[in-house]
Amino acid sequence: MQAAREPVEFLPDFCTGSRVLHVLLVCEAVAVVLALGEADPAALPRRLLLLSVYLQWIGICSAAALCLVRRHAGHLDARGVVALAYLILLAVTFAITEITFVAGRYAGFSPLFGPAGHLAFVARSLGICAVVAALALRYFWLRSAWRQHARAEVQARLEALQARIEPHFLFNSLNSVAALIAARPAAAERALEDLAALLRARLADDAPDVVALADELVLVEAYVRIEQLRLGERLTLDFDIDPAARGCRLPALMVQPLVENAIAHGVARLPAGGTVGVAAGLRERMLVVRVTNPLAADAPAAPGNRQALVNIRRRLALRYGDTARIDIARDEQRFIVDMQLPQDRPDS
Repeated sequence: MQAAREPVEFLPDFCTGSRVLHVLLVCEAVAVVLALGEADPAALPRRLLLLSVYLQWIGICSAAALCLVRRHAGHLDARGVVALAYLILLAVTFAITEITFVAGRYAGFSPLFGPAGHLAFVARSLGICAVVAALALRYFWLRSAWRQHARAEVQARLEALQARIEPHFLFNSLNSVAALIAARPAAAERALEDLAALLRARLADDAPDVVALADELVLVEAYVRIEQLRLGERLTLDFDIDPAARGCRLPALMVQPLVENAIAHGVARLPAGGTVGVAAGLRERMLVVRVTNPLAADAPAAPGNRQALVNIRRRLALRYGDTARIDIARDEQRFIVDMQLPQDRPDS
């Protein structure tokens, strides 16, 4: 499956107008460079015009050829696509060069041929094409490799973030469940169910990558119930969720780590505890989520707080690019995290 998808990722989509425009701009830049080599300044405008028409023709036909390669070369691996694209670009250049030489005598393109004749004109055109095509394909190759490496690196960090279970949280949860078994067996059973739901969401291979906000809030409530076994009445949860936002889609395990952060670095560090607030709304096709927790004015910064937020920011960047954001603010009493995610992007 991967071998069939790789060419699509390797070559840009030259079937789009923006890509064709980029190709034409590159061809025009080459035309300007070649025209500047004209010894007679008076002939420069005409030579630039002829080179522009000639090279733009090659550029349009090359973009069309690469469009077809991208669509119909899915059975080849990346190296096969490189070789096929390179040969096709040379063939397109050769064909247009031959047509230009044959018809150019009647269309005014003879100044491009020079005194050396047919073979020199063809060899010069193919040589320039060979260099430019090799540089372009090499760039596409390196860009694809870099993107795949970046995706793999971020995906590995994402999986590590999702799979990481804080040992103290796990031990405390199991100890709390053990203490409840004899006195409150129903509560112990519920706590085990909550713990199983969290472990399944973090560790299961078939866990969904994108979920509805309502499903994410179920995990948040499960996590808070487990932490309440340890913190008791010191921990309360305040939901303020717009009904329109409950069906919004977001990456799995995006809100729950923020609540975990708020409890571990906020409520749990205060003798009197406090309330973790989770608010969500839909504004102009953006899901806006806010998580707040009380902040002790004299408490030092807790380790791990910043790294968790950095990991979440990287997950947002991987899926949404610059269209999603996470902002952090604090005052004398509260630590505030605001997260915005677009809702007009397909889940895939």
